[in-house]
Amino acid sequence: MGTISRRTFLKNTGLLGAGIVLADGVGRVGHADRPVTFSGWVFKPDTVKDYVTFYNQKFGGQVKYEPLPWVQYHPTMETRALAGEVVDVMYCVHNNRQRWYENGLIRPMDDLPGVDELKKKMTAANLDSLKSKDGTKLLGLPYFTSLFTLIYNEPMLQQAGIRAPAKTWDELVEHCTKLKKDKISDTPYLPNWSHGPSETMPQFMSDCFSEGAQVFDAKNHVIVDQEPGAARAMERWQKMYKAALVNPEVLTKTSSTDVHRLFWTGRYAYHTNHSYYLKTIAGEPQNSKLAPKKARMAMYPGTGTTYMWTDSYVVNARTKTLEDAWKFTRFLGGNLNGDWHVQRQWCLIAGLDNPYPEMYDHPEVVQSYDRWVDLGLLREQTRKGKVISAYKEPWYAEYDTKALAIVHDIIRGGATVPKGLKQLASLQKSLA
Repeated sequence: MGTISRRTFLKNTGLLGAGIVLADGVGRVGHADRPVTFSGWVFKPDTVKDYVTFYNQKFGGQVKYEPLPWVQYHPTMETRALAGEVVDVMYCVHNNRQRWYENGLIRPMDDLPGVDELKKKMTAANLDSLKSKDGTKLLGLPYFTSLFTLIYNEPMLQQAGIRAPAKTWDELVEHCTKLKKDKISDTPYLPNWSHGPSETMPQFMSDCFSEGAQVFDAKNHVIVDQEPGAARAMERWQKMYKAALVNPEVLTKTSSTDVHRLFWTGRYAYHTNHSYYLKTIAGEPQNSKLAPKKARMAMYPGTGTTYMWTDSYVVNARTKTLEDAWKFTRFLGGNLNGDWHVQRQWCLIAGLDNPYPEMYDHPEVVQSYDRWVDLGLLREQTRKGKVISAYKEPWYAEYDTKALAIVHDIIRGGATVPKGLKQLASLQKSLA
């Protein structure tokens, strides 16, 4: 199911003015006894049900939760909005947040009680990520933040006599070449080249940043065809694929989850993927042969900078129960319970990070992270996370989807690197 254009969305829903901030803040809202509807994509739905139950019991809420499949989630929410349905509180991936705001589906939060305090507690980069394109409105509270990391198979490197993980991309290629030559691993490198909005293209941006290259200029135009570092990254991908250092199966996987499960097998030396996947790889012996702690994190090669994003909880612009919807949103993405209840649960259960640094002072969180990662190293990598603003452009979602085919064609050798990078720049110009 495709996404709906802004013009079609506005024409069919009449929501253009619905995102305007209420003049009296939460004074003009529905009664507190109205149910709050809440939808999100499927990720540990039993965990979500548990904290919804906790909220309803402790705060007297009437939240009704519905999980939806990840691939269809955002198109489904848009289709429901077209039909006039109102879901009060929703998950929203960062790539869709600005478009939903401009289409009138969600409202800004700046006029709501307690929001200024939450802004002060967030890291600057994550706060910027959650704001509108012009930087004036807060569009969501954080569900989680993540960035790309380098994960390595320590026993495999030791078997090959490699004493430390690669610090440069050239070194990583050398390690993988040796591992294959010595028949220790058929395909030593496992990149995240799968399909979807959080796979190949964020991997590409991370590798460009690590080479000191920019992907977008100050006006959010794609400039990879002008960046030598972007060419180096793509040439390396082409080289490693041609040398059979990468399992070609990654190009057909549908999600990051599918790819990281391949690393569970212990057949690969290096893996690049979202930071939170290290918890299941290095901390869950029931699933992974590389647990406990046989898989480790290293700083990303080169500059160490990688792509970082923040997905969020948003409030429907047409909610009839704003006071209750906002209260629940503060419970999800803030600290309504006083102990970072939801963020702490996500850290403990799934290794999902969040933009509130003080949460990482919680002894239970520190103790939990210590079972699968060097928390200090992870926080250092997070400080090197780079947030882009291009995803706030109306053309970005379509660009992200169509660029995938171009990048995969380059990897497979169907296009030269210069030609492919020019195609990426041309694609963005055609959509802007």
